[in-house]
Amino acid sequence: MAEAAPTFTLAEIARRLDAPQHRLIHLCEKQVVVPDIQDAGGRGSSRILSARNFLELAVALRLRDIMLPVSAVGAILHVMRAMEDRLSDELPGFSLVTGLAAQKAPDLRVIISDGHRIFFALGPAGRNPKLFGGVSIEDVSGNAGVAGGQLRAVEAHNAKGAFGGPEGSQFSRTEISLTAIARSLPLG
Repeated sequence: MAEAAPTFTLAEIARRLDAPQHRLIHLCEKQVVVPDIQDAGGRGSSRILSARNFLELAVALRLRDIMLPVSAVGAILHVMRAMEDRLSDELPGFSLVTGLAAQKAPDLRVIISDGHRIFFALGPAGRNPKLFGGVSIEDVSGNAGVAGGQLRAVEAHNAKGAFGGPEGSQFSRTEISLTAIARSLPLG
């Protein structure tokens, strides 16, 4: 018999992430994170969230901590979800949460290049990653279908910009390790 997937209330996630609950509520109300199990149905009702939602909230909090606007955070999470959906088509049962928390998990990073393009770098830790994306934050905001259609492997540039990196950013580059966040999740 398969073990039931874990579920969490918003209050429980807030406690486990040591984050104010109102920050998580705001992310749900802005539909940056949409509960997989049950959304709030009115005053006094509870949101029930999946482990994937737990990861999404943890990533969203990290991105908000570096002052990214909510719309950009939502775009990044939409692309992240599209990437997971695409990988689960090729690897049935794949989950970013369990896949990234595994002992020999690849290093998955989200890169925001020059403040407007989303890339994902995926590869074994310490090696050159494969680059995916190049999706415009403006094009994706609230449209996961666009993200899924545009998410593809891209050629790594021989970066000549001020910040370099595999995506060739010129002015700024922000990189967040999704693997590190997934491994740090207090799921148990």
